[in-house]
Amino acid sequence: MAENADLKVAQIRRKRVAYLAVSTVSLLFLGLIYAFSLFSAPMCATFELEKNDVSLTFNIMMMAFCVGAVIGSQIEKVVGVRGSIICAGIMFLVGFAGTGLFGYGSIMAVYLLYGVCGGMGVGIGYNSIIATTNVWFPDKVGFSSGVLMMGFGVSALLVGNLSLSFVASAGLTPVLIALGIATFAVALACAFILKRPPENIIEIMTGKEAVTTGDDPADNDKPLSTPSFYVYWIWAIIVIAIGLATIGSCASDAQLVGLDTAFATMLVGVVSTANGLARIVMGVVYDKTNVKVTMAVNAGVAVIAAGGIFVAFATGMGVFYVIGAVCCGFCYGTVPVATSAFSRQRFGSKNYPLNLSIANLAILFGSLLNIAVQAAVGGAENRLGVFAALLALSAIALADVIPFSKMWNRDMKRLDEARTQAN
Repeated sequence: MAENADLKVAQIRRKRVAYLAVSTVSLLFLGLIYAFSLFSAPMCATFELEKNDVSLTFNIMMMAFCVGAVIGSQIEKVVGVRGSIICAGIMFLVGFAGTGLFGYGSIMAVYLLYGVCGGMGVGIGYNSIIATTNVWFPDKVGFSSGVLMMGFGVSALLVGNLSLSFVASAGLTPVLIALGIATFAVALACAFILKRPPENIIEIMTGKEAVTTGDDPADNDKPLSTPSFYVYWIWAIIVIAIGLATIGSCASDAQLVGLDTAFATMLVGVVSTANGLARIVMGVVYDKTNVKVTMAVNAGVAVIAAGGIFVAFATGMGVFYVIGAVCCGFCYGTVPVATSAFSRQRFGSKNYPLNLSIANLAILFGSLLNIAVQAAVGGAENRLGVFAALLALSAIALADVIPFSKMWNRDMKRLDEARTQAN
């Protein structure tokens, strides 16, 4: 019996490594959502659109991403993981290729195709891939989340910069069409390879006996009915707002503080790298410690990020912008890792796709917070005012970890007692 159990564990480990690799490659392409700052200038030039109008596309795309994640969790119930990922690939293809074909002179086409359709496609695919792959790793959920998010986070550095190098020679339209086709092909391959794990995966991989009577108590808790979830959201929304304020305008902001165009373009890739590395590093930190430590470390980095960029705009010293932007990429990259692991650990696996999509609505509210901050300081052009406000908010995110930690300890104690009684 022991030999058979060991064999089954070995088989699952081989399978899940393959699934993790396929899923990471898929997210590498879907992560082009974060390469927008690279494509915004070519869009303005090619489509003859105003910079301020085009810049709004990023926020639209991030909001559509959140909506797509929620819709994707429901689509998956009807057509399964395969159908959901294929749907995501089709929407991404329509979004990017459609922008290339119909974006000239029409900001509404860019909003609807690149922003809404592309963003929703990414949200649907992201949610299905993350929710399915992570369940294969009940013993290393932070690690699996980190690897997956790394692929998503370094997309701008790898696929984005490679694509941008072809824009000068081939033009923006062929590049967008090619990206749409390539991403659809990768999503299609993932759809036919990725499978759900066995229902007793937790018992097999962790050695812990399954709850013998009824569901795992965590499965019965709903995020929107749990006070600690909202306290978690405060932290996530603020850090996301700081990240979006930087990532969406990294190239142009770097030039505003005196960095040359070539370095500013390179910095986008460096920030993307920090984003990706954070997802691995903080995924391991999550597994070795807990969500409380992960949040505290991340909030501290967020204070440095917002503070560095604020000082850069106040003094005109580009070095502070580089430090702040890299820290910003790092702290932003931690949020999706923590959110996917937190959703799985706190609310169980039964309703994981839906719970993950609800938790990821923090991105939508982070986008709205970013817009609200800009409006409060007199507009997006007042970058000093924007980051002064975000610096104050980063301090709130750091303080928020204290009440969350107390609520988390209380929740975990209650769930552990319920599991003990059930067994």
